[in-house]
Amino acid sequence: MKGSVHRRWKVIDKGDDHCKANDGHKHQWEGETCQQCPARRVLSSSWTWQHEVSRGSRRKYAVGTARTKKEAQAALTRSLAAHASGEQIDPTRMTVETFLNDWLEEVRPRLKPGTIRSYSDIVDHRLSPSLGDTPLSKLRAAQIAACYSELRVSGRRDGKGGLSETSIEHTHRCLHAALEHAAKSRLISRNVADDVVKPKRGHVEMRTWTAKELRTFIDKTVQDRLQPLWFTAATTAMRRGELLALKWEDTDLDATRISVRRNRVAVGYTVVEGTPKSRKSVRTVDLDPESVRVLKQWRKAQKAERLRWGPAWTDSGYVFTAENGAPLHPHQVADGFDAAVLRSGVPAIRFHDLRHGWATMALRAGVSPKIVSDRLGHASVGFTLDTYCHAVPGWQAEAAAVVAGLIFGGSLE
Repeated sequence: MKGSVHRRWKVIDKGDDHCKANDGHKHQWEGETCQQCPARRVLSSSWTWQHEVSRGSRRKYAVGTARTKKEAQAALTRSLAAHASGEQIDPTRMTVETFLNDWLEEVRPRLKPGTIRSYSDIVDHRLSPSLGDTPLSKLRAAQIAACYSELRVSGRRDGKGGLSETSIEHTHRCLHAALEHAAKSRLISRNVADDVVKPKRGHVEMRTWTAKELRTFIDKTVQDRLQPLWFTAATTAMRRGELLALKWEDTDLDATRISVRRNRVAVGYTVVEGTPKSRKSVRTVDLDPESVRVLKQWRKAQKAERLRWGPAWTDSGYVFTAENGAPLHPHQVADGFDAAVLRSGVPAIRFHDLRHGWATMALRAGVSPKIVSDRLGHASVGFTLDTYCHAVPGWQAEAAAVVAGLIFGGSLE
């Protein structure tokens, strides 16, 4: 890899544009002297060095300045050696947009497709329009805060208003992660996003069915082909992607348990299969007797469909499939569930709210939060309690009564 060193002049005293001593000609400056007369002007100079840096598909340069040619050549040599050894280069000319795009390419192999798509949308449509042209080394907290304020007013891509606090929080999380990477890579001295007041999502009322409403939905959808899918989602609290990636080899109906090993999600409209959402999401889910009965009946019905389709049957191995055995599309499942809810006459909820409903009913029934957290595949019990504590209002009243009984109910020793 080669670099270059060149001299850069800076004019301190421009002098007169026209010659006063001779014929009044316009000076033709070359450096500090005029080509046509002895006139001179005061200049200062510095030496600039640069070399190309391999960062993704775009051509980028490491650039620096020095007082003398010798110092510039030495700095160029050090920079080339640092780049060859894998160290980061001083990002003097790197913009925020360039860095964010490079960062996305670097983290792409480590993140799930849905996360990468979300981050790419945030970078392209929220961060780059406002902050993209700013040099990375000059990005300040006030600029980030101004970007968030603008997004609150006119951040929607359809031009119909601003983004919610939840969307602003997601934007902040993406930018903070990127700048944290830049700081650890010594591209910047510190993460300036730490100085920005973190957006806080507003409280969203969780919509779930009561046990009676769930039973009504199950009874009124008994003729729906995919009713076993709705039923299993409601009784296992598994995510939609986990259910659509479930294969018969993952089920042991005699031992009444399911192994969650995969996940199928839609990125845009393209279906991507991968590992579950987190390490804790790889788990075993125990089944109740009624769920086992429903799944056994479903397996018989699926075998009958296989016989009807004959050679045209798609042997995908999935538990929940289309009539020809092909995998179900997540959007197809969501639309089918919405239509089933509408026909059943119960309050409208999302497919994912079946999971929330199981957790809420379990906690209200006194099931240990640790058990609920493990069944849901949450990262921690704390996350489970933060998510569902407000949905169980009796907890605080019960705790108040128990403690009051300890204080006032018995004799003091």
